Amino acid sequence: MKIGKTIIHEAIFIAVGILIIVLNVTIISQVVPFIAPLINVLGAMIAIVPPFLIFYGKYRMNKEIEEQFIIFITDLTQAIDSGMTLPIALKHSAKKDYRSLTPYVREINSKVDWGIPFEKTLKLFAKKMQSSPIKRSVSTIIETYKVGGKISDTLKAIGQSLIEINKIKQERSASVQSQIVTSYLIFFIFIFILVILKTFLIPALGGMNTPTMGEMEGNPSVPIEVYTQAFINFIIVQGFFAGLATGKMAEGSIISGLKHSIVLISIGYTIFSIFGQLQLSLF
Repeated sequence: MKIGKTIIHEAIFIAVGILIIVLNVTIISQVVPFIAPLINVLGAMIAIVPPFLIFYGKYRMNKEIEEQFIIFITDLTQAIDSGMTLPIALKHSAKKDYRSLTPYVREINSKVDWGIPFEKTLKLFAKKMQSSPIKRSVSTIIETYKVGGKISDTLKAIGQSLIEINKIKQERSASVQSQIVTSYLIFFIFIFILVILKTFLIPALGGMNTPTMGEMEGNPSVPIEVYTQAFINFIIVQGFFAGLATGKMAEGSIISGLKHSIVLISIGYTIFSIFGQLQLSLF
């Protein structure tokens, strides 16, 4: 039921955004062309951003669960080392707050209290998780539990490995900050070049008051609008893939790059369109 409502909400936002763009292209752009680019951006943001936020929210929740799972493993290990049995250690850990992981920890504790085997409970927990590190860790814990090994030693080793992986991710994110800034600067330089081409070079070659180019040389005429649309397409493609690459460098995930793509495309399209309208008003 919750998934169905989410899909309906996403469909409503997409429909509203598309409707705004259609009205802008057919009516508003003819009356007030200067604000037409901003309305296009608004429609696109309404259609894209809410569904993206829902999708990205799930991604961020999975990242938070991975971080809190390390804390949970550490707490469980300390409780077992203090002399508690596994069920008592689970009950003790279930009283703590692990943010997004808390409901899952309490569910594990409840199932063990009801008499469900610990191995089966962990398997059910792993199926609900969308995190590969957690699934690998749970698989290791289950194998240790099967062979009768000392589970506290296994939990310590898993916790330490997860901490090291998390440190490596944080160090990588910190080391690529300058590269992220460079990626944004390169994109804005690209926008600046397109603005110069559209504002000065192409009109100089074809004439500001001439609707087509190449007529003086007998070549097939090419409307200036074709170049404008091509530049907009360049901005969308460049912004989309530059954003994905930035997210991959910063967080190691293409999904996280979608937010950079949205920002780059929105800013790039707005800047290019506003300069185009200023060009028309000045000349």
